[in-house]
Amino acid sequence: MTPASSSSSAAAKSWIDIPSDSDFSLDNIPFGVCSFPKIRNRDHHHDSSSSIPHYGSSSLAPSTPRCCTAIGNHAVDLHLLAEAGLLDNLLIVPEAGDDDVIIIDDFHPRIIFSKPTLNEFMASEKRVWVAVRNRLISLFMSESESSSHRGDARLQNNLPLRNQAFHLLVDTLYHLPAKIGDYTDFYSSREHATNVGIMFRGKDNALQHNWLHMPIGYHGRSSSVYPSVSNGGGSIVKQDNGSSSDGEQVVAMSTVRRPCGQLQIDPSDPMKGSTYGPCKLMDFELEVAFFVGGPTNRDDDDGGRENNSVGKPLTLDQAKDRIFGYVLMNDWSARDIQKWEYVPLGPFTSKNYATTISTWVVTPMALEPFRCETSAGKQGGSNRSGGGTELSEGVDVGGDGEGKKADPTPLEYLRDPNYGCPMKEGDLLASGTISGKERHNFGSMLELSWKGSREIALDDGEVRKFLKDGDAVIMEGWCEKEGTGRVGFGQCSARVLPANPFPYDTQTEEAKHPQPKQRYSKFKLYGFWRSSCSWRVRIALAAKGICYETVYINLFEKDQTNQEHASKNPMQQVPVLEFVDGKSVVQISQSLAIIEFLETAFANQGGQLLPLDPVARAKAKEVAEVINSGTQPLQNLSVMDSVESIGAGEEGSGMKFGKQAIENGLSALETLLAPYHAPSQSDNDEATVGPFAIGTHGPTLADICLIPQLYNARRFRVDCSIYPSLLGVEEACKDHVWFCDAAPELQPDFR
Repeated sequence: MTPASSSSSAAAKSWIDIPSDSDFSLDNIPFGVCSFPKIRNRDHHHDSSSSIPHYGSSSLAPSTPRCCTAIGNHAVDLHLLAEAGLLDNLLIVPEAGDDDVIIIDDFHPRIIFSKPTLNEFMASEKRVWVAVRNRLISLFMSESESSSHRGDARLQNNLPLRNQAFHLLVDTLYHLPAKIGDYTDFYSSREHATNVGIMFRGKDNALQHNWLHMPIGYHGRSSSVYPSVSNGGGSIVKQDNGSSSDGEQVVAMSTVRRPCGQLQIDPSDPMKGSTYGPCKLMDFELEVAFFVGGPTNRDDDDGGRENNSVGKPLTLDQAKDRIFGYVLMNDWSARDIQKWEYVPLGPFTSKNYATTISTWVVTPMALEPFRCETSAGKQGGSNRSGGGTELSEGVDVGGDGEGKKADPTPLEYLRDPNYGCPMKEGDLLASGTISGKERHNFGSMLELSWKGSREIALDDGEVRKFLKDGDAVIMEGWCEKEGTGRVGFGQCSARVLPANPFPYDTQTEEAKHPQPKQRYSKFKLYGFWRSSCSWRVRIALAAKGICYETVYINLFEKDQTNQEHASKNPMQQVPVLEFVDGKSVVQISQSLAIIEFLETAFANQGGQLLPLDPVARAKAKEVAEVINSGTQPLQNLSVMDSVESIGAGEEGSGMKFGKQAIENGLSALETLLAPYHAPSQSDNDEATVGPFAIGTHGPTLADICLIPQLYNARRFRVDCSIYPSLLGVEEACKDHVWFCDAAPELQPDFR
């Protein structure tokens, strides 16, 4: 989906149409993980004056999660931008008075943004996060816009790439942005801490003495942190049948099941013990959390221990550079279960059943213009200063997703404790419930109903004290002020499902609803390091992320002719892919047949080996067949031996024949591919095609076959410099993750 050029003043800085109330303005540029299962074969667009059709293609299947950003109403595929070279040569912005521009050369965007989480990106230093964000702002900015960022028109002028990289938010599936290693929940809102203290200890002892002197928090669990499926984008939520009579877009919502646990029989007499049943006082908690990034803080002075995991204390300045970005959070609570279990060590099962987070991670750089004084006042200790962020937050509660929104409340910037805990990329630290001073600013139903003593009126006339089954809780938050675009988080939303009936069914869910298991397993590749056909299959297996065992067949020693291997491949060749299908062992020979199997059997896993567009798919196969049928077989050792024998023993006649076959094939390929890679097609300012074989923005079957063939050409001392288009494709593939580990010299049997 290509965004239209902007004409509104609210988005005048960008060539993309950004609604004025969008959370994702040019001043935001958040990061997340998305997939696009609704993707369709899109019409290809090309200049009517050109006879060369242009096709966009990613090396990831649409349903494969990958790193993205958001702008306006669109999610943007960062993996695809990286494959197109738009995130290469990132620059470090020089300090004031310093004219030296530094290029970051230790960051590999094609690999990092192809991952299904942001963890590897998070593990980079802050300078990399800033450089990526600055590059994206430049790519999204109008070229004529004067600012600290200079417009970069390569994306704006590349219509095929835009068609593939931009996806409507309402058609996007959101995933957890990171693999969360550890989760800590703090108690940072003075208003919330005071309110709860008044309820349970009285006004005179509301705020504990230590609160002003140290971060109060507890170590949580990360296994039940779930992503908010819906992120707004103009969609509505319907409770009953998921359809809208008004014809509006309907988007699925995340769900949270009401927990069961121990409930105190008599709140006034703990001696009567407890009973087991569904929570009756289910609550939300409006929070903000941040993900940790940067290199892990390890103590270098550890006595020479290997694999050091001992943490090193962080200074305040160091801690600021470890905050990758922020999300909204609903840390669901079962208040009645919590009341019975929290003495003496705090909440446990009442808090560990579910936490929902928004899925776009908003950077500290985007929030910097909204810094403000913290509401906590003066705090003791040298490591507790820093300020806050003025954030407008709202919570909608009700069966139809409608409700009341809170007014702006100040949000405290969090700082990690300085006691030496090793903080790793993807760790999640949360603020605790955020409340304001006024009742309509309270961040939980515990406060809004004042421990159940007040009723909360909803817009539709219903009332609540705590959440009912079917209620949808929708949290939103954003920052805005004159002179900047809105910086928002998208939605953090979920609907409450009824508790599982008790006593529980002894039959497991898996037994009642068997989950499909992976049909194929125990892969073995019978191959040889120098075999170009084996090399093709190694690339394809890497693209699909399939682990396999290698069985080495030494072609120099004629291993392929022994009876055992001949039974697997009657042609006495390599490769052979062997695997288990159910209870059967299957063997497939011939590289293109193997690749076709991998693409079909693992269509929704890893990379996409063939383009979705029918013409582009045929073009990829055309290149593959020129190599597979018309070039590579003629250079095989067995063929050259036959030619040598037919040539009455003329020395070198077989090598000459093989070299001539390769030169003929490469000449044909250069003719086929040159139109895609002519200077007019690849000019940086007006790029319309990608750098890979058939002009795609990611490698395909064509590239998988071409790279080994160029390697063989050099073995035969073919002058490859006369094939500039093919060399350009080779350069594009050199650092691509599919090809990195598949090269012959990296194989254990290489010699």
